[in-house]
Amino acid sequence: MSKRVFGLLVLVAVLVTTNGFAADWPNKPIKLTVAYGAGGTTDMSARLLATILEKDLGQTVVVQNKPGGGGSVAASIAATNKPDGYNIFTLVTAPAAITPHMQKLTFNPLTDFTFIARYGLWHYALVVKADSPFKTLDDLIKYAKENPGKVSYGLSGSGNPQHLVMERLKRATGADWKAIPFKNGSQAVTATLGGHVAAVAGVTEWVPQVKAGEMRLLAVFDDERMNEFPDVPTLKELGYDIVAPSCLGIAGPKDMPASVVARLETAIKKAMDDPQFIELMDKIMIKRAYLDSKNFGVYVKEIYEQQGKIIRDAGLASK
Repeated sequence: MSKRVFGLLVLVAVLVTTNGFAADWPNKPIKLTVAYGAGGTTDMSARLLATILEKDLGQTVVVQNKPGGGGSVAASIAATNKPDGYNIFTLVTAPAAITPHMQKLTFNPLTDFTFIARYGLWHYALVVKADSPFKTLDDLIKYAKENPGKVSYGLSGSGNPQHLVMERLKRATGADWKAIPFKNGSQAVTATLGGHVAAVAGVTEWVPQVKAGEMRLLAVFDDERMNEFPDVPTLKELGYDIVAPSCLGIAGPKDMPASVVARLETAIKKAMDDPQFIELMDKIMIKRAYLDSKNFGVYVKEIYEQQGKIIRDAGLASK
């Protein structure tokens, strides 16, 4: 048998094996690793998504929480998993576009993952207790400048979009404040209510407390004001050209079979139209924003390059 014929036979065998494997998928439980701790908005959205996917895929979707590094811990675990479709994770903004520019990681977000689908975009804001002496962002900045080391704020993890925003504000204004990372945003909200930190910079875990009159928004980190809180200004409106990037999607290790990715992205798109999912996303104020595998990858590359430039220009890039 010639080497050429032998090579063709090997190739055919590989293709048959791969296609057979993909056609049989899923035939066992799927593990979904969530980048933050239980109880936060990422966890809530991912757990409901998993429940809805189970009905479509016909297999249990087991959720495990691996908080740390603003989502980098979950991403680093995912990068080492087999690309068989049975290990997926929530790819969030920090490991996708921010942290890689600020510290050395064990993965490259542009080459070490299979992008499956984006399903959400967050709202970010700076929030204080309702009885806080800081009525405006300028009040907080002024106090932090005049009282070095006395102001701290809570956030979920570190190296995430809200952390980057606060670091940029710190450099732009000379405010002296310290970030206190928690496992999720709910813990940061609780710490703020308890007076352990002056404020929380985060996603929408603070919404119930704001609506109940227990907390007050100082500024929104989005491009535009939030429809739910139209009186709260953006950082841009307050004179700071700063906007937090946003990304919430499902990804897996690189080289996942195309047929498995197609099956997952279709199931995720369908799940996003489920009335229960729509209700939850509206409640926790995460904007439903679907992107398929291809466009999700394009989006990640865009925000990766955009944030890289911002981080370098701000002098926050790793040396």
